Amino acid sequence: HTHTHTHTHTHKRTKTSAIRNNIPTQMISLPTIIKVVFDENATAYDLLRLVCTLAIFWAVIFHLAAAAIRPLVFGKPWLKAAAERDYYNNGKELYEKLGTPISRETFVLNFMNLWPWNLSVALQHLVGGMLCIPAVFKIGDPAVASSLACLGILSEMGWEIEDTMVWLYKRFLSKKNAIPDTMLIVLIVHHTMATVLGIPTVLYYRNLDILHILAFELQAAAALSLGIAEYTKLLDVTKKGELKQFQVLTFIACVILIFTRGFHWTYLCTKLIHTWYNDKAWGFLAIGSVVMLLFTMFNYVFCIQLFCKRFIKFMKISARHNALPANASEKMKRKSERNLMASATNVMSSSRIFEEDLSSLYVERKSVRRNTLPPSLYRNVRAIKTASLVMSRSLRVSDAVNLHDD
Repeated sequence: HTHTHTHTHTHKRTKTSAIRNNIPTQMISLPTIIKVVFDENATAYDLLRLVCTLAIFWAVIFHLAAAAIRPLVFGKPWLKAAAERDYYNNGKELYEKLGTPISRETFVLNFMNLWPWNLSVALQHLVGGMLCIPAVFKIGDPAVASSLACLGILSEMGWEIEDTMVWLYKRFLSKKNAIPDTMLIVLIVHHTMATVLGIPTVLYYRNLDILHILAFELQAAAALSLGIAEYTKLLDVTKKGELKQFQVLTFIACVILIFTRGFHWTYLCTKLIHTWYNDKAWGFLAIGSVVMLLFTMFNYVFCIQLFCKRFIKFMKISARHNALPANASEKMKRKSERNLMASATNVMSSSRIFEEDLSSLYVERKSVRRNTLPPSLYRNVRAIKTASLVMSRSLRVSDAVNLHDD
């Protein structure tokens, strides 16, 4: 039995070495990618080459997808109307309170430029989540299913490395779009799960069910939440049918967020840490526990807490709006509609606190430098929370604002 096991292990090691030696020095070919993906004994070098290839792949796909989507949606009445609603119910007063007023035209232009890129982000997460489906639901050959799930993990890692590199470039090499250090740290914390644990977990735990479920839930939930956020931006909640859609979809997003980033996330992390402890994998236990703790804090502070508070507030405001008597004055109806739209915009913006000011750095635009948020607001974590509070309070639009102007 020992002889057979040693022979098999030696054969697999030789096979892995052969695969590594066949990898070109200049580029990794498609046949080699396929071999590495399905090789259960792929080395760290093999996986790193694959991740780098995926990072380049997603960088190209993002530009191609955004370029393909933009002509189909840019300037469309429904997208422009959504941008104007966002401006009057969030953007205008927000930028004024922060001392960086922005014109309606510039805000609408940035909104329409950014929307295709947001859809591309949702697509990337959707692909990663779908790759995990066979392993999570036990479909087909277990070895193939595990390999596809690991590809989903490495795909996310590739995108997060590409995303981090863009931010590092913007921070240290681009004077035009430099971002504050604290914002960069928050983004890096958000990317730690895959970038730090991706390759090690694939090397040593590629067949672990907990790993597959974690990868599936984080990516599929993110794709669904992003999709809902982008769609609900287009809804006019002053119309009963669209208000009902908004309520149902944001409720679904809230449930998904609480489950995948809260309860089930905690359960899966506990099981994974317990697995490392039983295996005496002290390196995984030390580093992985810290990474999971940081990601858990991010989930609670920037995702669950903020979204749930704003969603509850929106449901209360929408209930008061629906309870308006039929003989209510026009002034009261307009005020109720303004509050309703402002609260709806607030719910949507809770899933994208940094979206307009961070993600927009990816978009080539002609807006002037004064239209960006002042870096002094983000010098520390308290400043970020203060800015978030200002965002929330700024949505109380004055009654004097006429939504039909311009």
